[in-house]
Amino acid sequence: MTSFQTPPDLANNNTDATTDIRPPALSKRRAQLSPTFEKTQKIKSAPVPKPSPITLRTVSVLSEFDHDELARLAEVAVWRKCAPDEIIARQNESSDQVFFVVSGFVKILRGGDLGFHAPPKSDSERRIRMRQQVMVALLGPGDIVGEIGTLLDRGRSASIVALTHCEVVSIPGVYFMGELLAFPPFALAVVRKMAQRLVDADRQVELMRGELDDRIRALRRECLAKGLDVEQWLTQTEIARMVGASRSARTCV
Repeated sequence: MTSFQTPPDLANNNTDATTDIRPPALSKRRAQLSPTFEKTQKIKSAPVPKPSPITLRTVSVLSEFDHDELARLAEVAVWRKCAPDEIIARQNESSDQVFFVVSGFVKILRGGDLGFHAPPKSDSERRIRMRQQVMVALLGPGDIVGEIGTLLDRGRSASIVALTHCEVVSIPGVYFMGELLAFPPFALAVVRKMAQRLVDADRQVELMRGELDDRIRALRRECLAKGLDVEQWLTQTEIARMVGASRSARTCV
């Protein structure tokens, strides 16, 4: 049997404990990666942006909480500033966060490329996915997003994407459920928001009826009432899909 031979310099204790005995190439590579590693560690240890109680109070469904309760919520909440088209949450993801829109507008999309975890295998598959994408709602300041998945304990039924520059605050789903049980005024405010969304959905169905020009004008009036400039933020394809226009009619929008 071949025995392991200790190198002479180590056997004589001539090597200091801090001496780097690795191959020169490995030591050089570590020196190159060290700044990147330190930078990554700083990013990981960076504090998560938190909303202030004053920010939370601007959200209508949270306005009934007193300052101490809002301060407690702020400790577990996360504040996020989003650019247009930034993905906030994807369809089919776990609904472990509930979002509140503080400013700006978000669009709720169902289907399309956002409904898949794997990237498309070809351009034709990407086009097919995009044709399947539907904008089901436009939500603005004071609206709540993602509560359905949390209440039903299932994955998200749609994706949340920033339409304009916006600010959103999220809280863990378990805290959301706890506040519903502990604070009836909050539960009532959430129910009212959900009821209003049903009314908006019925109005969306009405947009599908009548002449195309009338449907487009109705959509524009509804968006202007929310403070959203349709011509600036919605594409012709998005407008056409929201009013139920056929593919051949999109060029007329």
